[in-house]
Amino acid sequence: MKLIYALATVILLNTGFTTDNNHTRQTKNTSEWIFDKVRAQTLEFKNGKSYNTDLYDLKYIGQVANNNKAPFLIFSGRECLECDANISIYIHSPANGHLNVQNGENRYGFSGIEKDYENNRPISKSRAFYGQVLPGIKGVIWYQEELTTKNTWQKSTFLVNLNNGAKKETKSKGQEKLKLTLQLLAQGLCKEIKGIDITSEP
Repeated sequence: MKLIYALATVILLNTGFTTDNNHTRQTKNTSEWIFDKVRAQTLEFKNGKSYNTDLYDLKYIGQVANNNKAPFLIFSGRECLECDANISIYIHSPANGHLNVQNGENRYGFSGIEKDYENNRPISKSRAFYGQVLPGIKGVIWYQEELTTKNTWQKSTFLVNLNNGAKKETKSKGQEKLKLTLQLLAQGLCKEIKGIDITSEP
């Protein structure tokens, strides 16, 4: 019997049917953050977990894995109920405590087209993606074009790198890496955030 048990163990190991503790913990952690619904200013998940964002007009966008910790949640909203603040994007892991959203803290511009509130003229346009947005990099990335004072469009790339459990922001000129992100999008490794039309804040 001992010999049969030993052989069965070897077969299981060779066929990949292992009880890896790290994989088990990661799977369990992922299952804990399956989005359910928005209730007022709170994101609620199917296992009873929730996160209070302190935002109005709250919407859930998605999430990025964060090793064995709570994932980075991506959501949108505004800090006040009746004000001129635009809908913004927020990125936060509940493992890092509560996120301060007051006075414009920790917000990112929403993708889409932004128009000048005075003349309704487009002043910026962008696309945003989350997940594995570049080879070996997971996070959120924006490809932006902004109207300059010389009436020309200036392209740039803004990345929030989430690889090491913390937000690392970098901005660079041009959009040379867009094609890499689009390839990853086609492979299903990242998702695009649907853009919205907004008016600049007074």
